[in-house]
Amino acid sequence: MTIWTDPTGSFEDSCEICVIGSGAGGAFAALTFAEAGFDVVLLEAGAGRASEDHSPFLAQALARMYNEAGFHTMTGKPPMAVASGRTLGGSTVINSAICFRTPERVLAEWNELSGGALSDADAYYRTMDAVEATIHVGTTPDSLLSGLDRAHKEAANALGWSHHNFRRNTPTCLGCGRCNLGCPVSGKQSVDLAVLPRARRAGTRIHVRCQVQTVDDSGLVQGYLNPSGGRDDGDGPSFVVRASRAVVLAGGAMNTPRILFRSGLATRADEIGKGLHIHPVFSVLGFWEERRIADRGSTQGHYIDEFDSDDILLESNPTVTGQPFQMLPMHGLEAKRILSKASHFASSGAMIRAHSAGSVRPNKGPGIRARYVLDDADRLRSIRASKHAAKLWLTGLGADFVLLPLYGESLARSMEEVDALLPDDLPPGKLIGFTSHPLATCSIGRATDANGRVPGTENIYCMDGSALPSNVGRNPQVSVMTVARTLAERLTESLGKTPKPLYPKGPAPWSVPQPGIPAGVTRDRLPLVEE
Repeated sequence: MTIWTDPTGSFEDSCEICVIGSGAGGAFAALTFAEAGFDVVLLEAGAGRASEDHSPFLAQALARMYNEAGFHTMTGKPPMAVASGRTLGGSTVINSAICFRTPERVLAEWNELSGGALSDADAYYRTMDAVEATIHVGTTPDSLLSGLDRAHKEAANALGWSHHNFRRNTPTCLGCGRCNLGCPVSGKQSVDLAVLPRARRAGTRIHVRCQVQTVDDSGLVQGYLNPSGGRDDGDGPSFVVRASRAVVLAGGAMNTPRILFRSGLATRADEIGKGLHIHPVFSVLGFWEERRIADRGSTQGHYIDEFDSDDILLESNPTVTGQPFQMLPMHGLEAKRILSKASHFASSGAMIRAHSAGSVRPNKGPGIRARYVLDDADRLRSIRASKHAAKLWLTGLGADFVLLPLYGESLARSMEEVDALLPDDLPPGKLIGFTSHPLATCSIGRATDANGRVPGTENIYCMDGSALPSNVGRNPQVSVMTVARTLAERLTESLGKTPKPLYPKGPAPWSVPQPGIPAGVTRDRLPLVEE
């Protein structure tokens, strides 16, 4: 039995609160409202799918479950591809299940940026504990590390770098490595499995393939049905939802400001759409003639935080079969020979916490218009991060060569060649980067008020990745969930109801301690109590 309705023709619905978007933010917001007793409608632009319906083919998964079929690119220097989910459960369905807690220094920065919106750090981290319990977060065991993860770990050990296994919400993972295509065995507790069924039991009506076009302060939500859930062409039947108490936007940092632009609720003079923060990733591939790397295991199971003080993480990065081809400066029989050994490549994603800010802009067409330019400090940080990743493979594990994230010549066989190809004056447009963590385009305390309410409105709120004051410096899904839950609790109370406990079995278990960074209230920092 499905938890969603899949409308085939025009329809109308009414409710007290309409939530737009079913990802990390929208799912937790809808659950909060429904369990407090509100009549809730949840609208999702993508389609709903059971675990067994997830395709094993990359091209099909991109077309079905990614925004713009996985081909959305931000303009700027460098231009960057942006991966985000367009399916019931949003990006939590197609991410790698990585679960970092918000670092304490980041939460303190957010509180300052938001004008005190997140001043109760203890309450924030207890909410985060409940979030993690709800989605079943735990540390990836060594037995589930893939061949790439093990190579990443071996190289870090050889260099003496600080490193750890990822914490992930994959309690029944079988190590098939298909997280980014949708888990076929329900091993990942994405919100379509861990949160939305509970929201449905509390009365939430979930409608899929509903592309919202406009909202207004009276609670009128209008849009059209997507024929496949993967397109945005405006040709489908129309729908109308009327919300009497509030409209909550949770379409993500790219889509939420887009809806506000189309609705006439943001202009070029407003802060909506500005302040776009991302985590640029620069993949460095190592190659070994005599060593096969690929093996079953987690999609991403290992990371290196040796350079955390410089806002750099190195993450084991899944290698798509065709990825080396676009970076390999070879042709003919030699290129064919190397590509026949695709399983001998390993990738490390050098991810930085960039401090540059971009923007999402109004656009009349079906695509999302965004621009992002690395400032000089982030450009230099990107170069350092790429060099660290190259050293990981060349020095730490004796790779025959590495492929650097560069347009043009990218092959290096030594660190001397790496330094020559990545000079400090390298123009940012030469780098090849991507991101899957757009954030902060409707940030609380700047673009919205401290509770996420859109300026000039009484009843429209933002509760998703767009609401974060800046980026996290870590994979952000747990932070997005925690901020959305916090804002949803505030709105619930302001509308005269009491939020029900997120973890219904009593106080949430203390979080698994996270190595490397102070990250809130955890068992190892508090006196033990009898359970």
